[in-house]
Amino acid sequence: MGNNDLPLFNFAESYNNADQFYLSRFLCPDPFGVFVAPSGYTTIWVSDMETGRAEKEAVVDATLPFSMYRKKGTSPAQAMARFLKEHGEGKIRVPPGFPLGLARELEAEGMCLEVDGEDISLRRRAKTEAEIEAIGSVQRQTAKAMEYIRSILAGCPVSGGILEHEGRDLTVERLRSLVDIFLIERGLESAGSIIAPGRGGADPHWGGSGTIHTGVPIVVDLFPRDTVTRYHADMSRTFVVGRASNTVRRMHSAVEEAQDAAFERLRPGGKLSEVHGAVCEVFRRRGFGVPEPGKPLVRRGFLHGTGHGLGLDVHETPSVSTGADRFSPGDVVTIEPGLYDRRVGGVRIEDVIALTPGGAVINLTRFDRRLEIV
Repeated sequence: MGNNDLPLFNFAESYNNADQFYLSRFLCPDPFGVFVAPSGYTTIWVSDMETGRAEKEAVVDATLPFSMYRKKGTSPAQAMARFLKEHGEGKIRVPPGFPLGLARELEAEGMCLEVDGEDISLRRRAKTEAEIEAIGSVQRQTAKAMEYIRSILAGCPVSGGILEHEGRDLTVERLRSLVDIFLIERGLESAGSIIAPGRGGADPHWGGSGTIHTGVPIVVDLFPRDTVTRYHADMSRTFVVGRASNTVRRMHSAVEEAQDAAFERLRPGGKLSEVHGAVCEVFRRRGFGVPEPGKPLVRRGFLHGTGHGLGLDVHETPSVSTGADRFSPGDVVTIEPGLYDRRVGGVRIEDVIALTPGGAVINLTRFDRRLEIV
């Protein structure tokens, strides 16, 4: 961890840079500065055009315009160095994603920069009750979107084994657009939902394409973001329209059992590697391959970790895998065991679990795990 006696500085836009939004709670498409003193006193440095809006919306202690430090004939980096030296005595901490070119310019102006890769990450990991509720709110809307998908699949007539919708073949692209509209109408935005039917679903992050057939697994993974709070949901289910094959039923049953085993091991203070180990043990016992240190990549079976942190980014700390992380107050993690077989496709089930600051373990997902749509 970096030296917390030094001020922290970041310069970025906040639509896509979650650290910047976390530090300022100000949504801005153009880069701006956030300066956090060791005392916690936070100042943002924004373009003159954005100053009025920042004063109303940013959750900070002070707002300053760029023009206050940019004199005629000086470069933006010189103005920034002047600002930083005035507030930070010439030495600052920056996050790992700080722009390299800007860092070099600031160093040329006499600034000393120290990269701190843990401070913001640890702060963002320990979520408040309000943050957990924000994620839970998005997860509840995502459950409605999942039910909407299931209702569309259930209502489609079938011709030659292909689902039809409004007089034409139902494609992944059409279904995804319908889901995107459903989410937009509820104040959510999608980064590209996974709807992966058939054999292609054996690639865990394949987005999916083409017509949707009966009798094949369809991996649906939704991870929308609230347009106001900026917090994400993350939820996966697997559907088969009609009857699933014995192979897919066996895979789905094993994934359900593995997820239940993970839930049982997910305790306050517990090692997250043991949660992952419980999932792997179920799959081994059921005859499926799992990742093994020093051994070749599994071609059929469990191909990834059990889960990850969730918040302003879809993937955050901690990791529910083989690392040393423990389940700590404020953690919000996914539990998403899956099995993959290129002969038939994939099966994945994903819920979101929170450990509140008060020590309660809560499943933020309210949606059944039923496989077949008949």
